This record gives sequence, structure tokens and C-alpha cells, in this order.
Amino acid sequence: MAVHVVWEIGLLLLAGGVLFALTTSSGGPFAEGSWTGLFAALAPIIMLTSAMAVSLRVGAVNLAVGPIALFSAWMFVDASGSGSAMALGVGLGVAAFVGIVLATLTAWLRAPGWAASGAVGGAIGLWAGTAGDPSSFMLSELPGTGVLAALGAATGVSLFFGLVGAFSGVRTRLAPIRQTPVGERHGRGGLVFVGILLSSTLAGAAGVVSAWTAVPEGGAAALPDPILLTVVALGAALLGGTSLIGRRGGVCGTVFAATLVLALMWLAEGRGWGFDPSWIALGAIVAGFLVTRLVEAMNTVDESERASTRRAGSLADLHDDDPQPGERDRTEDYDEDFAGLGSGDPWTDTGGFRTTGGIPKQGAGADPFGASGVFDDLRDAPRDGYGAPRHGR
Repeated sequence: MAVHVVWEIGLLLLAGGVLFALTTSSGGPFAEGSWTGLFAALAPIIMLTSAMAVSLRVGAVNLAVGPIALFSAWMFVDASGSGSAMALGVGLGVAAFVGIVLATLTAWLRAPGWAASGAVGGAIGLWAGTAGDPSSFMLSELPGTGVLAALGAATGVSLFFGLVGAFSGVRTRLAPIRQTPVGERHGRGGLVFVGILLSSTLAGAAGVVSAWTAVPEGGAAALPDPILLTVVALGAALLGGTSLIGRRGGVCGTVFAATLVLALMWLAEGRGWGFDPSWIALGAIVAGFLVTRLVEAMNTVDESERASTRRAGSLADLHDDDPQPGERDRTEDYDEDFAGLGSGDPWTDTGGFRTTGGIPKQGAGADPFGASGVFDDLRDAPRDGYGAPRHGR
């Protein structure tokens, strides 16, 4: 976890510096000298980033977090005429239903997370293109205390999942998912199912908070952009230290990275930089690739490898390799085998078929190359002093 601690300290300093620059800018949430706008936008971003990070940890990236947030926000606004409790139940309920469908595709059918979530997100996008606008939003805007509560809940959930994922037991249980090729059974289907379900539910909660904190003057509520939300969530999750390969991640990096990305986008808009602030979210994904490589390079030893390495360096292993009292050293057998190579003559030795030192030896008159007689002339020919056969006799 050392690399995550160092990286998260750097993210904290960067996010604090960008927020300070944002307070002096003429645009963004501080244009009117209020922190409420920052908190109202930051709470759903942290929820979406946490949703993406959870799916990455279980090895099934959920690219449908943005469409799920849009779907939940649409249903929440449409059901707002029935009261806040009913609207919350409908908004979170549809997110949980989509999560069950997505988790079934990923955990039971063992489809890759990007493919299953892409299909689900595409289906939601096709539905949103034909569904039109929801009914008028009938609830009052979420008050400042509610915004703070939503931000506190989002931060607490993110830190809780980060702490749980930091335990070696949890990381060990996630290891088979990472090591097993996609499509093969890894025995951790339950963890993948729960992780995808939590990811989808968090995405739905982000959509509800986003719609509740952006109440319009009249008419239909402003719904979130699903593609932009997905890009921001993926970029912030990777930038926060969650590995794209799965299993590994930090504790506070998700919160710090989400704050940094959102503050940079607002700073670019407030300072009038000559590009679309959405490119910052895309740049965060590219930077996240580098962070993933850093995390993987600094965490090359797994728990099982660390245990075997620790044992390999102990004197007990040398003691275990020594022969026990009463046991014959196997090297004596090898010595006899090598000694037996030079003892006896396989052509003239008597006594029938026997083995000396593990090497078969034939009796007198036997041809070790078979009964063909091909080598009889070499064996019976008279030889000179140097062992070569003499001809002409």
C-alpha cells in the first residue's frame, strides 16, 4: 500500500491547489461565493467514481454507470409527483434491477464486463432516445443540509470500500478473478455479482442526487449526460489508483481524484481555456493508464509469492533438504552408476544377463546390438596395439 499512500498524498496536494485557484476564478461554483454548488456537483461524481472503482476491483469494468445514472434520474423525476419516498424507491429500484441484469450477464454467463455493460448502456441509450422527457419535477430542491449529507455519504462509502479492499484477505479472494482468463470459471462469481450490483446501485444513487440538486425553474429537469459521466468516472477511478487490471486500489484516492478532475474542468471553464473541459476527463483516463502501470510495477509480489519468498530465505529450508538419519544418500547410487561404466567387459563378461551399477551387461557370446551379426567382424577381427583391426590375415 506504500505506493497508494504516496500517490494519494500527491493527489490531495494537487486537488487542494486547484480548488484554491478555483476560488479566485470568475467562473465555476465560487462565482457567487458559495460552496454549495461545489458540494452538489461533487457528491454524484464521487458516487459514480466509486461505482466504477468497485467494478474495476472485481475485474468487470462497468461502462454503463453513466446510462444507469441517466435512467435512475429519469425515473426519479417522473415519479416525483408521488412523493420523495416513492421517487427514491423507483429511482434506486430501477438501478438495482439493471444491476441484477448486468451482474447476471457478467457473473453467470461470464461475459466480459466491458461487453456486458456496453450492451446494457446501449439499450438504455436507445430507450432514452425514444422515451422523451419525463414529467415535471414536483419536489423542492435538495437543501444545503441534504447536499452535505449526500456528500458525506458518498465520501464515507468510498472510504469504506477502499478500506475493505485494502485487507489482504479480500485481495487474496480477488486474486483468482485477476489471474483467470476471461470466460473461464474462477470460483468467485458471487463476488463479481455483488460488486456489479453495488456498482449499479451507486450509479443510480448518483443519478438521483444529480437530478435532485439541479432543479430547474419550471418544466422538465435537466438530466445528466451519460457519456460524459462515464468518461469522468473512469478517468477519476484510474487516476485515483484503482488498477485497470483489477484487485488493487487505494483508500482515499477515489475521492481526491474525483475532486481534482471536477475542479480542473470548472477551472478550465472559468478561466476560458481554449478547449472543451470534457477533454480533461479524457486526459484523466490516459493519465490513469500510467498510474495503473505504476501501481502494478510497485506491487509485483503477491501474498502467496511473498510467503514462498520468505520461506525460501530461511535456514529451515536448508535443514529440510539434508538427508535424514538412517536414509541413504542418493548420491551414492549415482557414484555407483558412474563407476559401473568402466567395470567389466560387456563383450566377454560371463554370468548371463545382469546389471552392475544400473547398467545392463550381457553374458558371454551375446550380442548387445541384437542377433543380426552386423558387428561380428569388428568384434572378432585381430587388432594391433592401438586397438585398430589388422587386415590381410
